Parts: sequence; C-alpha cells; structure tokens
Amino acid sequence: MSLDTGPVSRYTCLALALLLSAVAAETSAHAQSRRPPYDAAEIQRQIQKSVQLQRQALQSLTDAGQAERLVRNAWTELRAALNGMTLNASEAKFVDPLFDINNKNAQNALALLQIAADSLKTNQSASAVRPDQEGGGQPQASYLDGVRRNLEEAVRLTNGIAY
Repeated sequence: MSLDTGPVSRYTCLALALLLSAVAAETSAHAQSRRPPYDAAEIQRQIQKSVQLQRQALQSLTDAGQAERLVRNAWTELRAALNGMTLNASEAKFVDPLFDINNKNAQNALALLQIAADSLKTNQSASAVRPDQEGGGQPQASYLDGVRRNLEEAVRLTNGIAY
C-alpha cells in the first residue's frame, strides 16, 4: 500500500497547508500591529483636565462645597488617565521607561487629592454642625492651609506626568 493516494489528495493537503500558513501569518501580523487600547492624546487630555480642575479648586477654597466637587472631579479625571496608562503599558511590546515615574506621580497626586477632598468634606460638615466660636477662624484657616498645600503638591505632581 502506498502513502500517495493520488493527485487530488496531494493537492488537497497542499492547499490545506497553504491555508493554515496564511492564517498563521495573518494572526502574527495582527498581533504585532495591535494598537494600545487607549489613545495617548485622550490620556493627555484627561491629565490636563485634572490639572485645570485642581487649579480651579485652589481658587475656590472659600466655597468648600464647590472646591470639594472640583477636587473629586480632578481625582476622577486623573484616575481615568492612570487606568489608561496602565492598560497601555500592559499591552505594550516595549516597556515605557517613564511609566514607573508617571505611575508614582499619579498615585501620589491621587492620594493628595483624596486627602484634600476628605478634609474639605469633613470640615464643611463640622462647620455646619457647630457655629464658629470666638477666635474660631484659626482652626478653619489651618485646615485650609493643609488643603492648599495638598492641592499645590498634587498640581506639581500631575504636571510632572509626561505621557
């Protein structure tokens, strides 16, 4: 009995082999040309929007409710940008040498924004419960100084994110 069963079988095997190699080549080319899931321009826009909101919050510290909303929106924009950067880095063929620095700056800025927002909310609700006593302006000024320092540092860190 011969392994060669005829020209039809030989051509069928050849066609099948060519088809499989074409599919494998297409899959390989598609895998290499895959784009990051998030657009770098969109991530940069989110970072800049966060910085803008942080600056607006700094200017509106006299209205604690408005400042808190601005800080929380800035946190949300920065968190979305960080998520996009992280997903892009996980899909990248080559590691971005600035990713670790950008990630650290974003994480630190997020923590400072969270502290500022929590402080604004806590002191806003505390001042609504108890009226200012004589000389009560001092504690409010000190908490606002801390919020201001946190926001200024968050702006500096967020500006340092190079994406």
